[in-house]
Amino acid sequence: MPALIAALAFAGCDRSAPDPGIPDSAQTPPVSASDRDASLDAIDRWLAAGRADNAESIARMLATRLPDDSTVAATLGQVLLMRSAEVREIAGEAAAAAISAEAAEMLQIADRQGRNDPATLRSLGVALERSGRLDSAIEIYRRVAEDDALARLYLGLALLQAERGEESVNLLNGLSTDRPNDAFVRAALAEARFRTGDSPGAFADLDEAVRLAPDELAIRIRRASLLRRTGKARMAIESLVALPEADRTRRMVVEELAASWGAIERPAAAAEVWASRARSVPADVPAALLAAACFAKAGRPADAEAWLRIAEETAPGDDSVAAARKRLGF
Repeated sequence: MPALIAALAFAGCDRSAPDPGIPDSAQTPPVSASDRDASLDAIDRWLAAGRADNAESIARMLATRLPDDSTVAATLGQVLLMRSAEVREIAGEAAAAAISAEAAEMLQIADRQGRNDPATLRSLGVALERSGRLDSAIEIYRRVAEDDALARLYLGLALLQAERGEESVNLLNGLSTDRPNDAFVRAALAEARFRTGDSPGAFADLDEAVRLAPDELAIRIRRASLLRRTGKARMAIESLVALPEADRTRRMVVEELAASWGAIERPAAAAEVWASRARSVPADVPAALLAAACFAKAGRPADAEAWLRIAEETAPGDDSVAAARKRLGF
């Protein structure tokens, strides 16, 4: 175990109180360049192993020890952004917002300290966007978009979220000319065309995106979303139900499938979709609450009550569960 990681891991084992006459900086051993690099390597290894939680622990302690190190700040920001993505998959966008905001704070520190490479600024833009600061995200994307195609893609999507559809179409159209075989660019352009009233153009671009990346889940979901929003919810349902079983319980699939059932006024079917998600991922308390809400809408109060109780048992004392019970009148 590298020296710094060992020191950080066992720092809490010494029960002796710090000497009040010695400044904290003097009591804390300095971090050598080799220990710093070893810790950064360890973070990378944990991330590669799919253990962002362990990576976060090391990154947080390293950032405490090296507050003026822009690489460390950027690393912690990136790790927190990955953690927010994990939380987002488990419990949805709202649950991940606080972690995204903290990621943005660390990435802003790195930016102020001179770490302004495209990857860091892209991540900062994503963190700002996910924490509800869309205008600030757009400004960050603009800083790097001219020289970075991925930042241009993110900028185009952010402009769309800001209801600046024509600007988004123009930007993404130019990007699709530069990158004609990029399925994600074509899918983003499809969404932009749809939002500006060009449904035929949207489906043409989306069909091309599916051709370029037929197994890409995010693109399949976007196609289902467009089908639902053009009054073809049953086709959307058919396309999502045909996905592999492992994908059907992914949160983004469940969200779209439930919305499609709702679009044809089948709240009980939407409830079953959310209930299936809650059974497969018990930590997704919002899924249990949505199942309860849909069952209540379908006139099945016993099932609604059952899912409220499951949520209460899973997350005792959670204010959102109590609020859901009050809102549903149970």
